[in-house]
Amino acid sequence: MKRVLVVDDEEGIRTFIGEVLDMEGYKVTLARDGMEASQLLDRQSFHLMLTDLKMPRLGGMELLRKVSKEQPETEVIVLTAHGTVKSAVEAMKLGAFDYLAKPLSSPDELRVVVAKALERRALKDAEHHTE
Repeated sequence: MKRVLVVDDEEGIRTFIGEVLDMEGYKVTLARDGMEASQLLDRQSFHLMLTDLKMPRLGGMELLRKVSKEQPETEVIVLTAHGTVKSAVEAMKLGAFDYLAKPLSSPDELRVVVAKALERRALKDAEHHTE
């Protein structure tokens, strides 16, 4: 079962994403902010992390840096209501798989992007096993 970490300080968005992905059969863990997510990442690995950029205590960019250094196999999708080209480019350079603006247009948009990110993760895992 694919493990997905959802990090957002807005409870409504966090819950919505969690419910959509739970219905898709993923094992979803929710974190209220970057600090909580960081502690979870220290204890276990995830196939995918969806994170907001602007959060108190520890933001999504810092979380992305931590994941790309400590768990480079984890795919990351960045969510933000404060979307700028600059932060999108920075997130992609740091290894984010994709970048979604909030509010999300639909559960289907979320499902498609998550499925693509996990597909890329599976391809990477398969490459490592054949080397």
